[in-house]
Amino acid sequence: MATDEKQIKATAQGHNGPIELKLNVAQQQLKDIQVVHHSETPGIFNQVFAKLHNQILNSQSFDVDAISGATVMSKGILTASKHALTAAHVKLKGKPQKKVSEGPKTFTADVVVIGGGEAGLVAACRALSLGKRVILVEKNGYLGGATIFNGSNVTATGSKTAQRIFGSTLAKKDSPQKLVADVTRESHQTNTPTLTTLMANQIGAAIDFISDFAQLDYRQAQTQTPEHSVKRQIELPTSSSYELIQKVAAAFVKKGGKILLDTRVENLIQTGTQIKGIVAKSKHQIVRVLAPAIILASGGYGANTKMRTAVNAGLDYYGPMTSTGDAYQFLAPLKLKTQHLDWYKVYPHGVETTPGIAKLTTYASKQATDMGAIYVNRQGQRIVNESAVYADLRDAILQQTDKIAFLVMDQRTWDAFYKLLLLHDFTATEIESYFAKAGQSSPILVKGTLSQVAQKAGIDVAGLTQTVQKYNQYAKTGKDPQFHRQPQYLHGYVGTKYYVIEQRDRFATSLGGFTAGSDLRLEQQNGTKIVNLFGAGEVVGGANGHDSMPSMMNSWAIASGYVAGMTAAQFNQKSDK
Repeated sequence: MATDEKQIKATAQGHNGPIELKLNVAQQQLKDIQVVHHSETPGIFNQVFAKLHNQILNSQSFDVDAISGATVMSKGILTASKHALTAAHVKLKGKPQKKVSEGPKTFTADVVVIGGGEAGLVAACRALSLGKRVILVEKNGYLGGATIFNGSNVTATGSKTAQRIFGSTLAKKDSPQKLVADVTRESHQTNTPTLTTLMANQIGAAIDFISDFAQLDYRQAQTQTPEHSVKRQIELPTSSSYELIQKVAAAFVKKGGKILLDTRVENLIQTGTQIKGIVAKSKHQIVRVLAPAIILASGGYGANTKMRTAVNAGLDYYGPMTSTGDAYQFLAPLKLKTQHLDWYKVYPHGVETTPGIAKLTTYASKQATDMGAIYVNRQGQRIVNESAVYADLRDAILQQTDKIAFLVMDQRTWDAFYKLLLLHDFTATEIESYFAKAGQSSPILVKGTLSQVAQKAGIDVAGLTQTVQKYNQYAKTGKDPQFHRQPQYLHGYVGTKYYVIEQRDRFATSLGGFTAGSDLRLEQQNGTKIVNLFGAGEVVGGANGHDSMPSMMNSWAIASGYVAGMTAAQFNQKSDK
């Protein structure tokens, strides 16, 4: 740092908590912006901050556009930084900027892909690999969609990658037929067989293709979950889907693909019933992309409250607020057939931080139950074997009239629980604000004697007192006659101070969607297929049924993207070159 350079601290409010920054300034010029700490989703934050960093330094001003899809985060950074400079009596000189064209712009391609998540990127890469000119449009200012929130774990059934990772003998114990059987069993036969079979038959080729195309170094997943009958789950070295998004997007662009960010599709270009392309809106202009084949990979609709039904009442959303189901609006004129739009992948361990929106406590809650904590309902009664699989707790919560359970902890358990909250998206200030509510509004988090926490949380005092007494006796004997909890998890409560936190079911992933056959052409309500409109990823419902197994949403995204890219590329060989 130069002798005349000074560092100015700024604290912005992000989506998940404070973002601490250092602004390096010298001679009324901004030299750099450094991130000291943040709690945002890394895959989103890294992309958003990189764009803001470049725009701010190039313009020497914080009066730049916020990044679409990350408005809270980016506006927080811009506003806090501007205020910090003002307080330090620093006025940036600014640089003249080129005027952005606001006229309409038209592109031509062989294939246009709508959506820059995992499915869209794989589809775009596959079509590009077959010699097609491909343009991918993404409404957000960053790539990744809902995938950016996930791990990278995926199945490798039938792939050369599986043989490399597991060895030939073990890999041969798996087969597409076994994968179909597992999905069918775990979804309780609610899956669409045609799509499940497509996924199982194509995931091997898809994994091999994208691994080679983007140099992805898959390895055995650390956790082989029991829902899968054989070892087949793999993941990237970082375990994060951000690695996949980064590498696949970079390979796509390097090999000739084009990506348009901040470009929201609003209409189709049609001649009669034939689709000729799309009309989209960017921040400064209207964009038209003319293409004989369109791949829809625009993701789910979990954040769209208007698309929820009475079946979903009481469930909180914890996914990306950008999953708004835009395609169901701009494709409305086509009268496409849909199925199971009230199906979502539901998990437990949610706390309602704002009405209808949850943050998850999974790591902390798992630690608490490992230490002996119990779940009760409003009557103070236990509702489940607390150490069983998450699906059991999810179902037990759904059976409650108010769809709420309460996790009851002693001081030693709360101490461990609290540490994990701080590690996973909660702040000390935030947690104190929950205590200050004293159970009067969500999220319910209270402390005190057993009777005090029951009263504050709205739990029957006598019921909870009797339950804790019984449970302590179970812990002494090492036997749980009520729910048969394993002895290693039966730990009696210690001391007289208790903590209670609400636990709600939550969802992010939508499992319903548009209908399609094995070629992934989308279908109209009258049964007619749209010959040049293909679906991929979460926008097509049915492959995993009503309850997807671990690794299977990534598997569907990659397999369906691979197939959609291939069929779209093959659709019109007479496309203009």
